[in-house]
Amino acid sequence: MSEKPAFDPERFFELARQVGHGKALGLEYRGSGENWMELCLPWREELVGVPETGVLASGAILSLIDTASGGSVWMKLGHFVPIVTLDLRLDYMRPAVKGETVIARCECVKLTRQVAFVRGVAHGGDEARPIAHSAGTFMFSS
Repeated sequence: MSEKPAFDPERFFELARQVGHGKALGLEYRGSGENWMELCLPWREELVGVPETGVLASGAILSLIDTASGGSVWMKLGHFVPIVTLDLRLDYMRPAVKGETVIARCECVKLTRQVAFVRGVAHGGDEARPIAHSAGTFMFSS
């Protein structure tokens, strides 16, 4: 059986930012470790959900957390495999206000044969003032 190449998160996001969803959102890689990944979503006018206030659309924040969650699974596995989001719950604590870059840090807390369990938090630079907490499950094939 051939060895799967190690997952390189910096290279992955360099490529992902050039096409489709990754390009549209402009997600940025911040860091990663054995079972976690941190990405950010800089505030941009086209991502605003409430024009009168400049509050970011919740869908953009959901996509940020979903992507960081998937990245944490790949970090825990040590390689890339296609994954599917089975369930992703976000508890919003406050809006992401005009000009605020949203940072998401997600951690893969458990792997089974086919499912990964991930927890995360999104904030605007102060972890004591979270924008949202997340809990998700992801299915993969090995």
